[in-house]
Amino acid sequence: MKHVACGIMYDNHNRVLLGKRHSKGPYPNIWEFPGGKLEDRETIEECLHREWLEELNLSIVIDTKLITFVSMTEKNTTCHFFIGRIIDLPNLQVNVHECVEFFYPDQMKHLRLFKGDDQIVDILSAVVPSY
Repeated sequence: MKHVACGIMYDNHNRVLLGKRHSKGPYPNIWEFPGGKLEDRETIEECLHREWLEELNLSIVIDTKLITFVSMTEKNTTCHFFIGRIIDLPNLQVNVHECVEFFYPDQMKHLRLFKGDDQIVDILSAVVPSY
């Protein structure tokens, strides 16, 4: 079983950063919660910190684990979703996504997301107010 860490990271306005996958790669034009695959000898939390640095050049603080479920898109993959905050937003670099944007949870309902991520958006919409 492959394990993937996904970050639901907020800015100071309670918006979540999402990355849009490239149109010419796997799962084109899908918006995703940044993260990636667990490597040998690291915890899932260490994986998330590493992936955010590699993909976005951002440091994060993890507050809590939101949910874990088996991916509906990738067989034999368990997705671990964490909630937290971005602590150095001025350092943002888009290294692997076509683009990144910030969204309030209610705005995410209109995006093309991975199958199953709609349940994450429903949870976020219920607990985080949109402004």
